[in-house]
Amino acid sequence: MAIVLKPKKSETASAVPTTGDLAVGEICMNIADRKIYTRKSDNSIVVVGSHIDAAVGGDVTGTVSNIQIAANKVGITELNVSDGTAGQYLTTNGSGVLSFATDSTNVTGTSVGGDLSGTVGNAQIATNTVGITELNVSDGTNGQILKTNGSGTLSFTDSGATLQQATSKAVTMAIALG
Repeated sequence: MAIVLKPKKSETASAVPTTGDLAVGEICMNIADRKIYTRKSDNSIVVVGSHIDAAVGGDVTGTVSNIQIAANKVGITELNVSDGTAGQYLTTNGSGVLSFATDSTNVTGTSVGGDLSGTVGNAQIATNTVGITELNVSDGTNGQILKTNGSGTLSFTDSGATLQQATSKAVTMAIALG
């Protein structure tokens, strides 16, 4: 046969029992506040249990039921890992061990080849490597020149008078400037 325990109770929010309400060791519940109180031998009333969504502080924020680590509170000490050096990143071995590693993909100083010379950080197009295919234009015929329409489109055209006029004007200007 089960024994029913029926402690004193209140359903009034923020109601706290007094020493006149409880004997030493006796418990009382406040249903509205979700707290359990008792009277200690020094006649103080204390909370011995609660289900309160109280605010939290320190290195955490939020409430008891929704606690979050505060911004900028996790560092080397909290991670229990030796500090790395500038430019390293934190990595794991897949078994829960953290360590710092150097970025092996930093290839800025790596030499390049093919149609480029120099390094990844300072690549330059090698001499005589840009042709019709790289310019993405249809090949012209012998004697034609490459021109632009001013909007980024390149095409071949006959040099004709345009080149002769430009050369003539340049010679005239050179003579005039003497």
